Amino acid sequence: MAAAQSASYVASIKPNTAVDALTRTDYSPGGRFTATAVTVRDLLRLAYRVQPFQLTGAPGWISTRRYDIAAKSDDRPAPSQQEFLRVLLKDRFHLEVRNQTREMPVFALVVARPDGKLGPQLTKSRFDCAAWQASPHAPPQPGQTPNCGMRVGPGSLSAKAIRMAQLAATLAALVSRSTLDKTGLAGLFDAELKWAPDQVAADAADGPSIFAALQQQLGLKLAAERGPVEVLVVDRVEEPSGN
Repeated sequence: MAAAQSASYVASIKPNTAVDALTRTDYSPGGRFTATAVTVRDLLRLAYRVQPFQLTGAPGWISTRRYDIAAKSDDRPAPSQQEFLRVLLKDRFHLEVRNQTREMPVFALVVARPDGKLGPQLTKSRFDCAAWQASPHAPPQPGQTPNCGMRVGPGSLSAKAIRMAQLAATLAALVSRSTLDKTGLAGLFDAELKWAPDQVAADAADGPSIFAALQQQLGLKLAAERGPVEVLVVDRVEEPSGN
């Protein structure tokens, strides 16, 4: 984990107590960060690229108290969003963190059937991602699944020419647990997955849970195991100092 560096900036941080405020964040190339109704947990995820299940030691208020932030870096060249947020968290929230590896519950993504047969919505792809990425191409249209990537929405995942490790990493965020690719499937795949947004206990009328959908549609399943997980230990964090 890279340590937060010093930086020159100005920032305004104010509590947001609106009940129905939508969380928004934006970082412009010039080093300007703005956020509405953002939690410290949101900031930690952006600054350290971690999922909530990888955060430990933090008080509960980091997930409930929201803030509006307007910050501008004076440094040239401007720092990356990660660098800027790490400095902001250290200076204004007095954050102290460290990396640690812990033995924790994990999921192994495996092929569900003993005969290795895959589901109807998981198919081999022969798309040449290397050639596509090396040549000029337009960005995907809104709502369109990108080549060699994924599009995830409420209760849906669409993928074109991805590796199983990419699918496992994306599932980790959806099932709130570190997920490892143990399918043994090499190469690239296209996938279409749909489930009820309440992935833990979905009624039949609303569609399958994400666990059931993986087996029915992709022929894969998540097997519970224990394994090493990289976590971010929060040793200190305080409510933000005044503007």
